[in-house]
Amino acid sequence: MPIQLFRLLLLFLLAGWQFAWAESAPDTATPAITVPVQAKPDPAEILRQMQAAPPRGLFYKISKNGRTAYLFGTIHVGKADFYPLDMATMQALVQSSELVVELDATQTDKMKAAIQHYAMLPAPQTLDAILPPELGKRLQTQFDILGVPRETVQSWKPWMATLALVMGAMQKSGFDPGYATDIYLIMLGKGLNKPVTELESIDYQLQLFDTLSHQEQLDFLSESLATLETGQQQGDTQVLIEAWLNNDAEKLHQLSLKSFRDNPRTARWMKQKLFTERNQHMAEKIDRMLTEGHTPFVAVGALHLTGQDGLPALLEKRGYRVTNLYP
Repeated sequence: MPIQLFRLLLLFLLAGWQFAWAESAPDTATPAITVPVQAKPDPAEILRQMQAAPPRGLFYKISKNGRTAYLFGTIHVGKADFYPLDMATMQALVQSSELVVELDATQTDKMKAAIQHYAMLPAPQTLDAILPPELGKRLQTQFDILGVPRETVQSWKPWMATLALVMGAMQKSGFDPGYATDIYLIMLGKGLNKPVTELESIDYQLQLFDTLSHQEQLDFLSESLATLETGQQQGDTQVLIEAWLNNDAEKLHQLSLKSFRDNPRTARWMKQKLFTERNQHMAEKIDRMLTEGHTPFVAVGALHLTGQDGLPALLEKRGYRVTNLYP
């Protein structure tokens, strides 16, 4: 067994899931996520689980002029039984020069500082005060369902309240951000002493939302509330998870298109800012890394790997051979 693969097994024994986003200080009202702690099986059992694990997510190999990279489509929530990932994925990570992610969400101080800087209303504004009464009532109803106290959300901008609401609904459905594939891979990468490189940053991602006008934030909130009120959010989440578990790139792409249709007031912004522009920037950075001689394992949200604007298609246009490792 290669020494790094053996070390990978040891990581499960020595580290497990024992890391977390630190809880926010009481005066920040910043959402906190705690990563669940799992029991530690023995190495033989871990190896057996890896060998038996089905392929999950999307997985591509890209190559040009003797240079190679791997693209893995992650999901930002999960369950304990999604892991370990299969042996092919783990071996590709071991063989890579570094792990490349959208952002390193384990950097607690950076996360908290960025949320405080971009996502909080300036004092003395409150969320209740800046929302139309009917919209505020709808929002509070959903937060009541999630058990989130009214005072907890008063310092949040509407877009931040929307993101927290959607993530809270996913958690209530049984899918925990503590089991996000990105965090799982970052833990393993750091344990293997792989450099962890960010394609973006938490500041960049939050700035995307903070450029929304007040009315656009209200539209974003209203449309998101509608999907929760009708039960559509729960159904779409389940379809998303099943498509990811089944390596179904087309189903994931169709789900993206459905999201644009279901949210007509924010669809143009979502498509352009959250996908098209970001994918182009990420493809350029990945191309540059390979040109410089790197062999990266790139792990980004699976929806960034689908459609004609997805990373595999964009890199193919740059002359790379793209091989689907989960056909």
